[in-house]
Amino acid sequence: MRPFPTHAPATRPERAPALRRKAPCALAVLALAAALGGPPAAAARAPDAPSPAPPSPITSAQAGAPPDDSASAAAAPPAAGRPVVSPVKRPDERDAREASQRACSFTLPVCVHAPADVPGAALLESLTHLEAAMRAYDALGLPRPLPDGAWGGGPSYDLYLERGPRRGPMRVGYDPRALGERFDAASAFAIIAAPEGGGCASASDAAYALAHAIAMRLDAGAEQGAIAMTASYLAAIAAPCAAEELAAVDAFQRAPERALTGAALGALDGGLLFPWYLDDAYGTGAPAQIATSLLAIAAQATPAGAARFDAEPDTFDALRASLRSRGEDLDDLLLEFAVARAFLGSRSDGAHLSDAERFGDFGRVRFEWSLPYATLPRRVAPLRPIEPTGATYLWLDLSAENAAARPDLKTAEITFVADWELPALFRWAIVKVDKQGAEAGRVDVAGVFGSSRAQRTVVGLDGLSGLLIVGVNAGSMIRSLPFDPDDAPFMPHAYTVWLSR
Repeated sequence: MRPFPTHAPATRPERAPALRRKAPCALAVLALAAALGGPPAAAARAPDAPSPAPPSPITSAQAGAPPDDSASAAAAPPAAGRPVVSPVKRPDERDAREASQRACSFTLPVCVHAPADVPGAALLESLTHLEAAMRAYDALGLPRPLPDGAWGGGPSYDLYLERGPRRGPMRVGYDPRALGERFDAASAFAIIAAPEGGGCASASDAAYALAHAIAMRLDAGAEQGAIAMTASYLAAIAAPCAAEELAAVDAFQRAPERALTGAALGALDGGLLFPWYLDDAYGTGAPAQIATSLLAIAAQATPAGAARFDAEPDTFDALRASLRSRGEDLDDLLLEFAVARAFLGSRSDGAHLSDAERFGDFGRVRFEWSLPYATLPRRVAPLRPIEPTGATYLWLDLSAENAAARPDLKTAEITFVADWELPALFRWAIVKVDKQGAEAGRVDVAGVFGSSRAQRTVVGLDGLSGLLIVGVNAGSMIRSLPFDPDDAPFMPHAYTVWLSR
């Protein structure tokens, strides 16, 4: 295990180096209730005490109170869902009839299409990948993609290959809404680059494409970010590909300030860590059950003739309601996940996410600041503002070479004061990290509705490597306007943190 940093730059933040893991709605609700097992183990909490704080530098944010809940709710337009008509179209059927190849499985409802100049070996390789992915999803108990009737020449799932090398994300699309379904559902397809032999990227692409089709059967109107997270997570389970996963997780950890649902469809995304965490912390052993159950619970029936799918409820509404039935809160979950992200890869302590160390340095989250104890007091701000559900990280180095008067740490106190912009609600955790890089205790700093300031005093610093300060933008403090993944692009908000000794 590679520990947390012990040497810190005086000014700019540490950065990570460049470059996993249907049922009807009523049954889906029961599935989620069963999937949400025990709560995550509570970490030890460090003592805390109130402390006087310096004046807030965000005077403009502090000047006004948050807007009235009812007035804001009435003024805010309803979130618009995804288009009912897919922006990605199937390849022209006339071109397909003129010169094309088609290979279908003898045992599973999957087919692969390709132009005549694509080698037959590539066609068979993609078909093999599709069959393997479908068998994996069958083993997980997931529904198969919705049959597409005569599209593509038959009801099987269709994967279309393109000439040329693999460049950028694949194109995933869906057909018109299926008739006779109680909730929004649609068959789907994907257009990907023909495999060129070797590597695991084409297998990952096929698994992702099939996972997207499963999600479209569960809820065709689900928000793009939720589908991207779920498809990425399922692909990492069905067709593990270290090269693809490392790149996706590295990009995700380099930009922790971004919203969890900010991913675009078509490529493996590091947001797969969130459904992975849900399984790890709340699951009962069967992978992907929570993520797919949330999609099924959030399914709705859009009126005929609508241009866009009904956006409510969304998967975060389903998650929020499920947690509330357990006496828990989405804000707490987001903060717990943010802390778990800090112990990923070479910083893993084996207590936050299973198998997290396999990402190595690619899994290290970016710290905004790394501050030596001797330089306090300090006031710092992030490089970029934080989007709703995004996180931010600060490191206070208590190592011997960076702590002035080391014996004083036995009785020393650290005062933490955070101020942020309205109407955001930030949640904070101050994690004590021992010399082995493991969590030794924690102080949770709850946000207060109506306030944009939080403060705590932390004691018991002796024997620690440092303090990890984790913040998460939990969304709007207006209770009637909770985080909605359909509100993209998201409005980010900044903060300042004051640390003194």
